[in-house]
Amino acid sequence: MSEPILSIGLRTERDVVQARQRARELAALLGFDNQDQIRLATATSEIARNAFRYARNGVVEFSLPLDLPQQIEVSIRDSGPGIANLEDILNGRYRSTTGMGMGILGTKRLMDEFHLESSPGGTTARLVKRLPRSASLLTSRTVQELAQKLRAAAVESPFAEIERQNQELFKTLQELRARQEELTLLNRELEDTNRGVVALYAELDERADYLRRASDLKTKFLSNVSHEFRTPLNSIISLARLLLDKLDGELTPEQEKQVRFIESSARDLQEMVNDLLDIAKVEAGKIKIRVKEFEVHELFSALKGMLKPLLADNTAVDLIFDDPVGLTALRTDEGKLSQIVRNLISNAIKFTPKGNVTVCARPSAGNRVIFEVADTGIGIPREHHETIFQEFSQVENPLQDRHRGTGLGLPLCRNLASLLGGHLWLESEPGVGSRFFVEIPAVYMGEAKDTATTATLPAPEFHRAPVLFLEDNEETGAVFESLLKNSGFQAIVARDIPQAQAWLNRHTPAAIVSDIYIGDGTAFEFLSGLRQSDPELPVIVTSAYANGAEVLAQGADLFLPKPLERESLLRELGRLTSRGEVRRVLIVDDNEVSRYILREILDRPWLRLSEANNGVEALRQIQESPPDALILDLLMPDISGFEVLRRVRQASDTRNLPVLIYTSKPLSEDDRMQLESLEASVVRKEDVSARLSAQPFLQWLSNVGLTPEPKASQSHA
Repeated sequence: MSEPILSIGLRTERDVVQARQRARELAALLGFDNQDQIRLATATSEIARNAFRYARNGVVEFSLPLDLPQQIEVSIRDSGPGIANLEDILNGRYRSTTGMGMGILGTKRLMDEFHLESSPGGTTARLVKRLPRSASLLTSRTVQELAQKLRAAAVESPFAEIERQNQELFKTLQELRARQEELTLLNRELEDTNRGVVALYAELDERADYLRRASDLKTKFLSNVSHEFRTPLNSIISLARLLLDKLDGELTPEQEKQVRFIESSARDLQEMVNDLLDIAKVEAGKIKIRVKEFEVHELFSALKGMLKPLLADNTAVDLIFDDPVGLTALRTDEGKLSQIVRNLISNAIKFTPKGNVTVCARPSAGNRVIFEVADTGIGIPREHHETIFQEFSQVENPLQDRHRGTGLGLPLCRNLASLLGGHLWLESEPGVGSRFFVEIPAVYMGEAKDTATTATLPAPEFHRAPVLFLEDNEETGAVFESLLKNSGFQAIVARDIPQAQAWLNRHTPAAIVSDIYIGDGTAFEFLSGLRQSDPELPVIVTSAYANGAEVLAQGADLFLPKPLERESLLRELGRLTSRGEVRRVLIVDDNEVSRYILREILDRPWLRLSEANNGVEALRQIQESPPDALILDLLMPDISGFEVLRRVRQASDTRNLPVLIYTSKPLSEDDRMQLESLEASVVRKEDVSARLSAQPFLQWLSNVGLTPEPKASQSHA
């Protein structure tokens, strides 16, 4: 509930001044600091002036809610014709000769909350500013006292208000100047720190690239070795079965025992190889999710049949499947889910000397399902709850000699659960038993996102050529985004063909980089259709399991094997997408780190950067081969940037050369006037180092007409 304090009718300009004065006085009484007093007064007077100037019957009302959070509310109403293009005004897209729109947008930024409703019958604006934390709790009595003080306050003349505003402005300028001096000193310190940070980032990028290559090599090694192991292992098992079936004669009891040991060892090794191959596939993103609809009771029925042999070896354990209640049909990969639950049940039976193993499923929040496998076995100490999910890790226990596993089953289960969009965890105590939980979406999220995520792909950024990556593995897509970071290209990663097509309906990429296998099919038909509609669109195909000649025969411009290398990818993208004239830019700065930063953030296919570390060298290069543009520091050891700029303007062939001053030097008014007379733009080094953004330079190049117009910058209406 809000308590009204004061109401002011807007009949004359003096009423607008009075509204500003009362807003400032009320803010002071409520404990706002000087800056917030000015903000509230300025916002109130701006909207009140609009109501007086463009409407009629304007009223300003001040009120204070007694409930939390504590805040001051200013309501300004009128009976005017309303505000046209209100949405454009609030979004900053509207411009008017009367100035309307900028004032409203500025008011919105000054307030904690700003609500504006407008119709042909009038406009209502509601301004909200939260009270300082130090403010006392408001009561009806305090609100009445504040109202009395405001009514008793004298109304100052407009001239007195103007004088007060001038004083406030002067005070604000002094505060800003002091802050600017502090920021200047801080930025100088940060420049020194940035040198070490830039070097550290370079080292970290190199290390991350090395680790990524090592991970890819490990995955490829595991996959190749696992495949090579399978053939001899199958041969050993088959030969052992031939001997045990006695097709070529009887075996002695000792020979039969030895052959059974051979078969058992080979099967253990085969299980390890299969797990290794599955883990390698998951890490490489090559596991195919085959979605189908099925009932949980059907899954449980199939598991009962598969696990009968294990129960025959351990008759002291009862396997109990609770009937699922309240579960609808699942739509996910039944085979992967069966593999997870089967592995958990198998482990539970192995490490439960006697008792029971219970399997159940129940619905969970967010259209998810939890599967639980509980046993009354030996249990797992709390300190080993994460150890068992590490590859090749096993926990010492009394049953280990009897059931010695590979240490790969549980890590594989966790990876598969993550692949299905869920997770796996356990609760266990030694001597009590264990409970393993698997929670997954009832509908596989990869399928559920087909329609929902189509609109989430970003639009092309300013002056970054978009490259559409078609990659169904989320982790690999994240790697692609990192490969194009801080380059002239923007990575747009689509997880499937419909998502890519929806993006292409609105935008045109500079190039497409696609894996061969997307979902359960290939991308060749989709890419072929794109080439027919746009023969000039560069298409790069990448894969870890394909032949380059075969890919090029399908019509691709280039084949790059996975894993992609950043340097080669950027080089080929630059070559394939180069459509406009290359612009030559000369960077003049005696600071090597500053030149290095500019080289990194201005790495664009259409820019050719050259450097000079002093003014004399810069003038020599300009005289020998004038560049298309010049980025110039002011403070240099030999001759200053001012002198270089003056000589450039005096020479006839460089009189109109675009020049951008890139400096950390605080510029005086005389400096600015001098640079303006010499037709030079300015970018502060501290503004760039704060975000390491190329935006100011690209905007300047665009303003002077040096940005190429690649096809990739187009968007469909």
